Amino acid sequence: MAVSPENYKPSHMNHFCSHVHCVFVVCIPGIVAAVLSAIVFAKLRHSSLEVLLCGLSLFDVVLLTSSIMIYPSMHQCSMIHEPSERVILESLQWKGPLIIFSFQHNSFVCHFFWKVTVFIFPLSLIAQAGSVWTYVAVTVDRFIAVSFPIKRRVWSTRSNSLTVLVVITLICTFFKLPSFFEVRLDHNGEVVPTELRKNQFYIEFYLFYLYVTFIQLIPWTIIIFLNAIIIHKVRLAYRAQEVMIHNSGKMNSKREDAERKVTVMATVMTMIFIFCNIPPGINYLVDRYSKTDLYRQRIPLSNVLVCVNSASNMMIYCVFNVRFRRAALKLLGCPALITTRNGSVVTRLTTDGGNGMLRSRVTTFDNLHNRSPEGPTPC
Repeated sequence: MAVSPENYKPSHMNHFCSHVHCVFVVCIPGIVAAVLSAIVFAKLRHSSLEVLLCGLSLFDVVLLTSSIMIYPSMHQCSMIHEPSERVILESLQWKGPLIIFSFQHNSFVCHFFWKVTVFIFPLSLIAQAGSVWTYVAVTVDRFIAVSFPIKRRVWSTRSNSLTVLVVITLICTFFKLPSFFEVRLDHNGEVVPTELRKNQFYIEFYLFYLYVTFIQLIPWTIIIFLNAIIIHKVRLAYRAQEVMIHNSGKMNSKREDAERKVTVMATVMTMIFIFCNIPPGINYLVDRYSKTDLYRQRIPLSNVLVCVNSASNMMIYCVFNVRFRRAALKLLGCPALITTRNGSVVTRLTTDGGNGMLRSRVTTFDNLHNRSPEGPTPC
């Protein structure tokens, strides 16, 4: 269980708040990246996966925004002076135990923290649950792509992905609805737990067993199992490609190669998600079964890892998805030069100096020979 008021020590606060600077460093660029990713995928929407990734980016925006609104204000509130009373919510939820401070003063920062906590923290829990199940949807989409490529045109459509996102959002909102009734503001404007939050059955059944089952056990099992199949099939596909190139000298189609890279991208995303969420999962088990205050510094570490996971997705998109990278650069208005080589074809996007418009030039080595008697010249 979470630490209780009688064995809570001030040194724990130093450990808990030491990650605030990391939250700023991770969350501010992460919010910008997540917003940019959502806009790019909303403009693209060429495939079912891009629709799902747009929804995932929106969930990331909510998670990162809630973190940067809650933790810095909580840290600043705790630094004003030693609290006269602490109310510790044994929250077996996404970001570890939520510690709410009650002060006998009228600090603006503390009142901001209390008011934000009442509304924003439940929203972050909804976004957390939504992001978990969106990762599941992404994994299922890639599993269908590699296992049922023909039926994928019927099953994995943009409209179906949009329906899946709406269903995930509605179910997660309903599932996390009790979180809005866990705390309230008293007559002094301070946060206090409600009777629901003090109910032992609610803590045991809803905050622990239902959370572990529907936010950890079931989705993690699906993600790990399907990713194992996806990785196996992608490896077989790459081996088949090597054999085909060796025997016939023919390259795979550009479309097949791009589809395989997108599958690898989704697999990398889900594996990073599992890695970054293992520490929070361990925290809930330790807090549930440990009777002592054990290594409280593990909580801020898990919080930072959660933020890193949400903030790092755009880098993965840029590495594996050329179309996303080009669309993001175009959206930012960067006069970029992007070169993609596939066999003997060189595709280059350049900026027209006259009007700033992007234009495309495709050149093969054959027509370079035709244009230049000396042979091809460097592009």
